[in-house]
Amino acid sequence: MKKKHKILVGTHHKSGSAWMKSIFQSLSEEFKLRCITTSFKKKRPKNDRWEILLDYHSQFDFPYCNNFVYKGVHLVRDPRDIIISGTFYHSKSKEKWLHKKHERYAGLTYQEKINSYELFDDKIIFEMENSAIKTLSRVASWKYDNPSFFEVKYEDLIMDTELMLFHKMFTFLGFAGGQIPNCLDVAYKNSIFSNMIKKSTHVRSGKSQQWQSYFKKCHKKRFLELYGNLLIDLGYEPNHDWAN
Repeated sequence: MKKKHKILVGTHHKSGSAWMKSIFQSLSEEFKLRCITTSFKKKRPKNDRWEILLDYHSQFDFPYCNNFVYKGVHLVRDPRDIIISGTFYHSKSKEKWLHKKHERYAGLTYQEKINSYELFDDKIIFEMENSAIKTLSRVASWKYDNPSFFEVKYEDLIMDTELMLFHKMFTFLGFAGGQIPNCLDVAYKNSIFSNMIKKSTHVRSGKSQQWQSYFKKCHKKRFLELYGNLLIDLGYEPNHDWAN
């Protein structure tokens, strides 16, 4: 690294978390850095002997983080694709929270509830009104004007086959010029466009604008009711014409 500082990697549910984890854990092995994954809502690191921290919900405890110099990257994805990806994932994932019974679902688990709908259209609405609410509220409340963070869209990064955006990101994070080729090699090998990544429950497709194949008029209407100007605020749409 050019200078000693911490690296923070913030993602959101169904927004490239597994992808970023594979890249930065590989980089930690390459450069002998300590990489940890945690959510500050659950716990802080036991000590400060780490160089890279990944938070899959971008809920960094900044009063704690401000005790040291840091550079970060924050990855955001089209909220409509987050909903579609979540609908598929939550219907079959083995994550523990999906199998906890809830009174609000009449004693069913989240997975049982979403799978109780026969039509995929109804599953999308359920996902939009439930799990996606938490995820997209975090996306909306993120401070996008933090100069210590490199803001990047998932859609731009998955198309970065020439690694130009990755180059800018790694340079921003403080990797030295001599380290950049290794960083880019790691990024390439851990990206879907390299054709070296196997699909899994976490990586089903990775394509952008999947929502166009699934969103119907009812989904567009409900999305606007729930999330208002979010797409405009994030730069995904200039107005609400997409819903017409």
